[in-house]
Amino acid sequence: MRKIFLVEDDPGIRDTLEILLTTEGFLVQSFGAVAEFNNRDKSILPDLFLFDVMLPDGSGIELCREIKNDKKSENLPVIIMSAHADLEDVFYECIPNDFIPKPFDIDDLILRISKILS
Repeated sequence: MRKIFLVEDDPGIRDTLEILLTTEGFLVQSFGAVAEFNNRDKSILPDLFLFDVMLPDGSGIELCREIKNDKKSENLPVIIMSAHADLEDVFYECIPNDFIPKPFDIDDLILRISKILS
């Protein structure tokens, strides 16, 4: 079973994504803030990271940069989601495997995740 680490501060979006992705056969571990994510068991690596950009205590772009600069996780895919940033801003700061603007189409999100993981 493929594992996704989701960092999203909006509980409605986070819960919806967790239910949806679990229904699609993914194992999802979700976090509502950077601090929660940083307190995770770092010995466990997911198959994919899904980060919101604007978080209450940091940025998904910063998390992406950390993931891509860590030898243990540098090759793991990262998808960035944002209602405020645009693709150019994100790629200037970090090079994610994909960028999804909010609001997003659920089917498109699942398709993009499946494509990256195949």
